[in-house]
Amino acid sequence: MKISYDLAALPERRRAMKESEEVTAIKAFLAGKQKNMCFEYEDEKQAKRRYDTVRNFRLHNDLKEVFDLYRHEKCIYVLRLKKTGTPGPREKKGAASDGANIESGK
Repeated sequence: MKISYDLAALPERRRAMKESEEVTAIKAFLAGKQKNMCFEYEDEKQAKRRYDTVRNFRLHNDLKEVFDLYRHEKCIYVLRLKKTGTPGPREKKGAASDGANIESGK
């Protein structure tokens, strides 16, 4: 092993990785109204590798509640769980919680 300090010229840093075709397609899928989608590959080995890319995108962008995905043989299936930006169930404003409207002693 060779260690060097105070180098005269440093190599250029690699720029950020280009977005994969799968990630671009999933972003378009989430913007649309389709309920599911499928990526089909030449072989199972490639599907396994690309599945990791899609799964990492889902985890890093906290999209677990927005879409689900799974792989079967040489296909990756993406299923919409809920529309992006759709609020979950909420209580009505000013509504009392359970038991708060019960009069005491009656």
